[in-house]
This record gives sequence, structure tokens and C-alpha cells, in this order.
Amino acid sequence: MGARSAKVPAVFLDRDGTLIFDRNYLSSPEQVKLYSFAAESINRLRNAGFKIIVVTNQSGISRGIFTEHELQNVNRRFMSLLKTAKAEVDAIYYCPHVDSDNCSCRKPKVGMALQGAKDFNVDLKKSYTVGDSVRDYLLGFNMGGRGILVLTGYGKKQQPKILKEEIKPMAICRTLKQAVALIIRSTKEN
Repeated sequence: MGARSAKVPAVFLDRDGTLIFDRNYLSSPEQVKLYSFAAESINRLRNAGFKIIVVTNQSGISRGIFTEHELQNVNRRFMSLLKTAKAEVDAIYYCPHVDSDNCSCRKPKVGMALQGAKDFNVDLKKSYTVGDSVRDYLLGFNMGGRGILVLTGYGKKQQPKILKEEIKPMAICRTLKQAVALIIRSTKEN
């Protein structure tokens, strides 16, 4: 029996409002627009030794606003834009459910993170989440890692919600670029 390789850290990134402009139930590939810092941020994390995994709640599917096929087309466009910018993510996981479905994958529940950890041999305790919603940073806490809120997308509107939450984010950053600098700095300190 061969030795299993050491577990690696990952950064679980929200898609809409963190890597791309949020279009509110994005269903058209033509609407996908990367933030100017997205590719550079992904590459800095990769160069620092992190797996890059996108985890995104896509309740528009359950709500009948768009189909899984349309979501796949959006994700293909997203991946294509990243590739053109010389960046790539290791995987994209999505939850098609609404809260009332009580699934195990809708953030802040850990289903997508557990799947990513299994697929890529990730150490969740050494991992981070970054996103523009309270749900995103709570995922980091729930999986045993750390969560960061960014103020792009819906992030600014989420700040009042943080005050009501018992669990606070590791940090609040203006953009993913700032969050990446903080993650890399924190990793070097540990």
C-alpha cells in the first residue's frame, strides 16, 4: 500500500461578486466579466501552494430562473476568461438549492468544501474561504478554517449582518487582491 501524499491547503473562492461582477442570477455567458485583479490573485495563491476551488451557491436553478445547462455555459465562459488571463482554478462546485431544500451543500454548510477536500486532498484546517457574503466566511469557520469577507459584489451590504453574527470573519478586505495578500502573509507567519 503506497503512502498517501501530504494534505495541501486550499482557498475556496466565491464566484459572483468575488472573482466576477455579480449580475444577480447570472445566466448568460456574455455577462461574465472578471474583476481586473482576479487572475493575478489566483496565480499568487497558486504560487504560494494553495489549491484554488470555486464554491458557489446557484439557487437560480431551483428557482427556475436558469438551467444547469445555462450555468455550465457561464462556468465555461468564466474558465475561458481565466485561461486567456493565464490563470486557472482547480475546480468549480455549485449548489443548485434554496435554503428550504435543507441540503448539505448550500453555503455556509460544508458539503462543497468536503467534496473539494476529498477530490484534492485538502487540509481544511489550513484552508481559507473568501467571498462577498456572510455565508462565505461562515463556510470557512464551519469547515475548520478561516473566512474572509470582501467588499466587492454584495460585500458592503453584508457589513450590517456581520454585527448580528456571533462568528466574525478573520478579516474584511476591500477586494480579493487584498485578501490574497493577507492569506499569504498569514501563512508565512505560521
